[in-house]
Amino acid sequence: MRKQIEEKQTVRINKYLAMCGIASRRMADEIVAAGRVMVNGRVTAEAGLKIDPSADEIIVDGRMLALPEAKKVYILFNKPRNVISTNRDEKNRDTVLDHVIVKERVYPVGRLDRKTTGVLLLTNDGNLANKLMHPSSHVKKEYIAVLDNKFPHALLLQLTGGMRLKDTGEKVMPCQARILDDGLQIWLSIHEGKNHQVRRMFETLGFEVKRLDRVAYAGLAAGDLRRGDWRYLSRKEVQQLHQQAGITV
Repeated sequence: MRKQIEEKQTVRINKYLAMCGIASRRMADEIVAAGRVMVNGRVTAEAGLKIDPSADEIIVDGRMLALPEAKKVYILFNKPRNVISTNRDEKNRDTVLDHVIVKERVYPVGRLDRKTTGVLLLTNDGNLANKLMHPSSHVKKEYIAVLDNKFPHALLLQLTGGMRLKDTGEKVMPCQARILDDGLQIWLSIHEGKNHQVRRMFETLGFEVKRLDRVAYAGLAAGDLRRGDWRYLSRKEVQQLHQQAGITV
């Protein structure tokens, strides 16, 4: 697919933090040096690093930053396989912004791994994004996982009861799940967002996830939105997201 072509406008990371109202430029240097800033998913301690505000994802203390925008936009994207859920990729692979081309600086709310398909929300409303991603919002994420072997009913309680992941020993919260027709497909609803959580849950029980599709996020489903396509949310959908996030508008 044709890459989006933009004139690259860079700014030092400390200046960008100041522009976003995080701190003075001097204090921003200390925040960067303390390892509290992530650029495109990686921690940086380089105060002189230059970033592109129109393309790079900047997170400070777990909060995504964005410059004030006159117009807030909210987009639902049906992500294809092998598309990266960041605004820029060092390996020059397809990213969400190669498919969602708008004039506003939008960012993915959370991430889907490269192999996972399905519903992804993008916005320039940093406050809403941060609220939705915070565990206290209990935002539901629904998936359909296709496994390498049939899943037995005897393991359903173990899957949904709040397990410990085999690789790290982390505890995940109870969830909902349902075995679909052939037993190779499982519908799963979680409200956490640990890295590769669904895949790791099934790996803990001895199953490999061959395909994973997120069919709904915060009540938003792809519907007839084809893979690789996107649409703006309706006013009602935006209001529902704000309600879920506990934001009064």
